[in-house]
Amino acid sequence: MSGREGKEGFELIDHDAFRREGPGKRFIEPRILFLLFGKPAHGYEIVGRMEDIPLPGPLPDTGAVYRKLRQMEGKGLVTSRWEDGGPGPKRRIYSITGKGKLSMVTWVEAIEQRVTLLNRFVSLCDKKVVR
Repeated sequence: MSGREGKEGFELIDHDAFRREGPGKRFIEPRILFLLFGKPAHGYEIVGRMEDIPLPGPLPDTGAVYRKLRQMEGKGLVTSRWEDGGPGPKRRIYSITGKGKLSMVTWVEAIEQRVTLLNRFVSLCDKKVVR
């Protein structure tokens, strides 16, 4: 965690590192935020829908998703509650918070900046390299 603050006092965490260094974390946080933006979901559902999100890198494993959900809850990006699903065990349902929605906006901005930078590099290469 960088400890620095961005616009509206939002702490720059993974987005800032992504802008500087590139992915490196399999895009777990923005994937989860995107999936929860539409509706709350339990962890197993989130894991099962990870492949629906077209981001580069390997899909995160189940353990990594659950660890990230706990971290995100600690940062106030998501909340959770236990739900009786009828037969079978209770399930923890995760929901995105206002802070999580702001984080999603910041992720989108960071990804857009990275795409712009990569496109500039490709344009430079197109001028020098024949493909």
